[in-house]
Amino acid sequence: MKDKFNRKIDYLRISLTDRCNLRCRYCMPEEGVDKFHHRDILRFEEISRIMRITRELGINKFRFTGGEPLLRKGALEFFETLPGGDYNITTALAIDGLDIERINQLKLSAFNISCDSLKPERYRYITRRGDLNVFLSNLKRVKVDNLKINVVVIKGFNEDEIVDFIEFADRYQATVRFIEKMDFVDGELKFSSLTEIKRDLIESGVIEPGGFRINNSVSEYHSLTNNGGRVGFITPISRHFCDTCSKIRLKANGELKLCVFDGDNYNLREILRSEPDDEVVKKWLTDVVQLKPFEPVVRMNLETMAEIGG
Repeated sequence: MKDKFNRKIDYLRISLTDRCNLRCRYCMPEEGVDKFHHRDILRFEEISRIMRITRELGINKFRFTGGEPLLRKGALEFFETLPGGDYNITTALAIDGLDIERINQLKLSAFNISCDSLKPERYRYITRRGDLNVFLSNLKRVKVDNLKINVVVIKGFNEDEIVDFIEFADRYQATVRFIEKMDFVDGELKFSSLTEIKRDLIESGVIEPGGFRINNSVSEYHSLTNNGGRVGFITPISRHFCDTCSKIRLKANGELKLCVFDGDNYNLREILRSEPDDEVVKKWLTDVVQLKPFEPVVRMNLETMAEIGG
């Protein structure tokens, strides 16, 4: 499946829920967001159907997000029944009592965890209600391949923890990926350019100068100079990657979003529930993908990240 700019669309991000136990300052306001009606949330069997249909259209990578995907009742059972494929989960790993051993048994291509500070008071501030000890306790028990730690870098907040995160990820045999803050919620958090941070890491000898991408990843990786590890940089603002964008997003309420900054949503839930013929749904998807913009007009969204699903 290709869009009108001949970009191959092979990556679908699926939000399982808009619910989250945290209130990260760049993701949603302190009071949270208006929750989707329960009747509008896609059922697991509907998600499975969408995945089957999109596979036939060439989608071969699926990422499950939220809100917090592990909050949704039945999520682990759903993951356990998935057929072989390229599956990824993004989680804050901040729920007390998570069944980590069960998570360790899942057949995942990657397991991404979000953490923006290794300092308890900062972690509490940025999440508004998170406990760093809960996160660390869960992480210590995680034994999965291709573990990634995602860090949103914020000017004047956690820039001084860059090297700490690199060393922290190395201890857990994980890859740390630094991400530029995008504008989804009004607030006091300031943008920090990863271009400058990457340059400083190269000049100080922490990472090698040559960057590379893996399987058309949005992340540019640099090897660590002291071992075989690597560090990723995701730069949607300072150096966007729109010309190679291969992804579309499915919100928890069944609305399709073609670009994270696009204000338009397309109601896949409605046609999915009214049309039993998969071929009709395929045609609808193929047509809608042609509306995917080459790049956003503005790099700010009126929806929160929790509503979009990351």
